[in-house]
Amino acid sequence: MKLQLVEKKQETPDVTSFIFTPQEPLTWVPGQFLHYVLHHEPTDERGSDRWFTNSAAPFENNVRITTRFAGEKGSSFKKKLFSLKEGEEIEISLTEGDFTLDDPSQKHVFIAGGIGITPFRSMLTQLAYDKKPINVTLLYANRDEQVVYKEELEEVAKNNPSFTIHYIFSPEHIDEEKITQHIPDIHTPIFYVSGPEPMVDALGETLKKMGIAQDHIKQDWFPGYPAE
Repeated sequence: MKLQLVEKKQETPDVTSFIFTPQEPLTWVPGQFLHYVLHHEPTDERGSDRWFTNSAAPFENNVRITTRFAGEKGSSFKKKLFSLKEGEEIEISLTEGDFTLDDPSQKHVFIAGGIGITPFRSMLTQLAYDKKPINVTLLYANRDEQVVYKEELEEVAKNNPSFTIHYIFSPEHIDEEKITQHIPDIHTPIFYVSGPEPMVDALGETLKKMGIAQDHIKQDWFPGYPAE
C-alpha cells in the first residue's frame, strides 16, 4: 500500500514527524510498527526499507513516522525521507508487533528513552480519545529538555488524574533508584520499556533483578539510536 505525505511537523529541533494518508483504510493496534519501503538512489548499505512504530493513534486515520535526523552522518534512507515533499509517497507492508496494551484497567509503568516515546503516544492518545482509564506512570528519559510530544502528553495528563509524567534529563538516567522513587509498589504494574536498544536491554535486566516477574515486563527496541 502507498502512503501520501500530507504534513511535516517539527517536534523538537532534531526530531520531525512525517504524517501520511494511506490510500486505503489501514488497521493497527496502538504500539505496533509498520514496514516501510522508500526507493531512492544512491542507496547505501542499509538499504531502502525500515521498520518504524506508527506513532499515530488509530482514530487519527493516518500514519506518523517520528524520527531524528543525524545530518550528513544519516543514512541514505533518512536523507530521502527528510527530502520528501507534501504529496510524495512511501510504501508500506506488514503491520506487526505485540508491544500493545492488553488491559487498560491494569496499572502500567511506561519507561521511554528519547524516540522510544512513539508507541506510547499512540497508546495514550487513543485511550484518551476512547475515554478509557489511563492508569499509567510515565518515566521519560531524554538527553535534554527538548521533549518530543511534551504538550500533547501533558494535555492528556491534565484531563486524566491517574496518568502522571516524570521527566529524567541527562546526566541523570532511569535506574533502580529512580524506579522505586516514583513507583512505590513495583510488583503490581506492568512495565513497558521502549527506547534505544542498550537502554531497553539494561532496564530489562534491572527490572528482573528488582524481582519484577517476566510476564510483567514488555520491551520495544529501537536499534541504531544511542542510549539516552
